[in-house]
Amino acid sequence: MIDVLDPRHDPEPGYWTVLREQAGLRADWSWEVLVTQAWAARTPQPITVFRDGDRPCGVVSAAWVTGRTRRNRFAGAGRGRVGGLDVRGPGASSQPGWWFAEDDADGGVRRLLETYVPAMRAALGPGFGGLLLRQVGEVGLPAVSGRFRLVRRTEDVAVLDVSAFGSRDDWMNSLARKRKQNLRKIFRTFDADPSVEVRCVPGKEADPVAIAEVLRHNEHKHRDVPIVPLPHFTGYLTALLRQPDVRVVEYHDTRTGRLLALATLFDHPTVPIARHWGAVPPEDGGRPNLYFHFYGEAVRWAIENGRASMVFGKKMAEMKATLGARLVPQYAAAIPAWC
Repeated sequence: MIDVLDPRHDPEPGYWTVLREQAGLRADWSWEVLVTQAWAARTPQPITVFRDGDRPCGVVSAAWVTGRTRRNRFAGAGRGRVGGLDVRGPGASSQPGWWFAEDDADGGVRRLLETYVPAMRAALGPGFGGLLLRQVGEVGLPAVSGRFRLVRRTEDVAVLDVSAFGSRDDWMNSLARKRKQNLRKIFRTFDADPSVEVRCVPGKEADPVAIAEVLRHNEHKHRDVPIVPLPHFTGYLTALLRQPDVRVVEYHDTRTGRLLALATLFDHPTVPIARHWGAVPPEDGGRPNLYFHFYGEAVRWAIENGRASMVFGKKMAEMKATLGARLVPQYAAAIPAWC
């Protein structure tokens, strides 16, 4: 059985909590968060669930993109007849937008093509032209390769394994000499600066308005990218931050109380995600080297909480490699609906 759900209109399914726990889906998959995201999106955001009776056994998140989709336009009441599906995680773009209960050696890619595509053809009709499948791992390449399909390598995902370290210093000592010396200088500078307070708090204790303001500094850097999320709305952030598996690393100016930088962490029993990052530019009163300090704070948090690894996303891959991260290759595949 297949449920194609629109979070704007459909209530949370009774099986959703069980599905999230079974699949290990993080805070951005909370139904409350999906609802607020869908109402603030440029495109309809269908969530497709596969069920064996009452038991959920698969889920796919996607955006329905048509010729009417615009960078700064909300999704209308209708969905448009002709378009394609951009299959991606609802929040963390470093993670696949699908999950299946069966432990497939290809990461569930073949199962997605064999079940999801026919289901969407039936749901969307002849106007469904195809899909863009993001975050395909190397094990999934044979499943997406073929005639009339376009497969390209995208940005690698940085994953830092911390299970071998007993402290932040252990991690630092594993790095190249120049990087290690640079980090030590940064940490000493922040430790000696009483004007900056660093704290890691549950998301519910953070101010979504202040966070939205800081995150928009980072959003301005990516205006040249045609398909990126709209600026962060306080309604979405309010729903996201109150999820129990969200932590926030904050940097405050102790003289004014101003939020200078922040990062959100989506917790997970083994592999948390460092999700959002935003910082006030130094020329506007911010501090240099904040990201490097945050990276060390995230490593310390992961080690102290017994996490095996931390996902640091896609951007600045080469720099993250110098911080000890391994770069996991990712691919995107454009697949016609009839192929």
